[in-house]
Amino acid sequence: MPRENVLVEEVSELTLVAAAETRYHTVVFAGGSSARLDLEDSRATGWLAALEQMRAAGLAAYVEVDPATGVIVDVLCPLPVVVGELRESDDGVDVELVVSHARHRLSRTNREFGELLAALRRAQENQEPVLVTETLDEHEIIDVRPDPKVRAESAGTGESEVLGTPVTLAKANEMFTLVNNRTACSANPIAPGIPFTYPDDGCWGRAHEMCRLMIGAGVQPDKVWIYGNLHVVSFNKPDCNVYWRWHVAPTLTLTTGETYVVDPALFPNPVPRATWASVQGDPAATLVPTGADVFHRSAGGGLTFDPTYSQTNTVLATWRTQLQLRAAGPSGPPPYANCLALPPRTQWFGTIAGNTSHRWFTFGWPANWHVVWTIMPTLICPGTPTLSWSVAVERASATQATYWITVTNSSPHTVRFEGRYDVLST
Repeated sequence: MPRENVLVEEVSELTLVAAAETRYHTVVFAGGSSARLDLEDSRATGWLAALEQMRAAGLAAYVEVDPATGVIVDVLCPLPVVVGELRESDDGVDVELVVSHARHRLSRTNREFGELLAALRRAQENQEPVLVTETLDEHEIIDVRPDPKVRAESAGTGESEVLGTPVTLAKANEMFTLVNNRTACSANPIAPGIPFTYPDDGCWGRAHEMCRLMIGAGVQPDKVWIYGNLHVVSFNKPDCNVYWRWHVAPTLTLTTGETYVVDPALFPNPVPRATWASVQGDPAATLVPTGADVFHRSAGGGLTFDPTYSQTNTVLATWRTQLQLRAAGPSGPPPYANCLALPPRTQWFGTIAGNTSHRWFTFGWPANWHVVWTIMPTLICPGTPTLSWSVAVERASATQATYWITVTNSSPHTVRFEGRYDVLST
């Protein structure tokens, strides 16, 4: 049975309510239902951006509504999938969703556990497409219903031919820079950005888009797929841990014969294939190379292709939306300070809300030192300036000084940053 006070439909229109109620946006759904988005809710800006992205991409939205007011109280992005393997345990069910490389779970503590499990089993038995909605960070399934939309795929059998031509390491670095420069803003991930800072899921779409960009630049990549019990540590996940069933990224063959992997979700530069595999936590994992034309390869070897990149665009839109929703939630946008160690000459990690100013102080500095302060955003958000700062100093004693640093965020989004210092002379 569908959850009460929940709409799972495509968004057809977003309109600002006129006159006295300008604090609300009306969200109109394809089936004719509507709900109101309260712009005074701290999550509203992110939710509005996510709903617009879902509308533009033709994705269904999951919206919980307060029945008394008609105001939206939660927004999520359902996954259009087919249900694969279901593995029951004492505390729940591990659910394989196709296509998804993340781990998904149905908890026995969910009061609708029985109904949701029955819906998953029906979908698995009939191999019928469903819309599965889950929590943002834990990937706990909370809603399952039929997917009314027909989604075409181009499937094949056998293995794709590896076609990559050798390049120099300098060219490999150039290709990494090419794709990494397309990183979507973590606080406002809009098209055509690639959501590298949402590591949980969507790697096959990211990999296909990276291959498209490299091919357009005159370089022919391949891909490498890894299957296993995968676990990586990431400062772009609120709890710092990401678990996968499989993963994929583009590869480039060097003129030396080595294979390097291009994966900005894991590394800041191209790395040898063995290095890429080693950080994913399963020494027994299986690696399979394919050509760049393979959109998805199942663990059993089934291939899916996307020569027009239409499925790629849908995948990217889905995970940009998930990143937008995470950024709008209590965790805020990545990276997360609890997952990071202070770099050298960094005094503190800070977070500042959009369109605000805030002052920090740091004390006990020798008054005879010449200290320079820099505020550096850790939030990746290319294309616009975000932070400015000013420094004031207090002579706290004959030998010590206190610095007061005022940071101003000129963007509408929450921004995380490093408070850096350098001592020019002592």
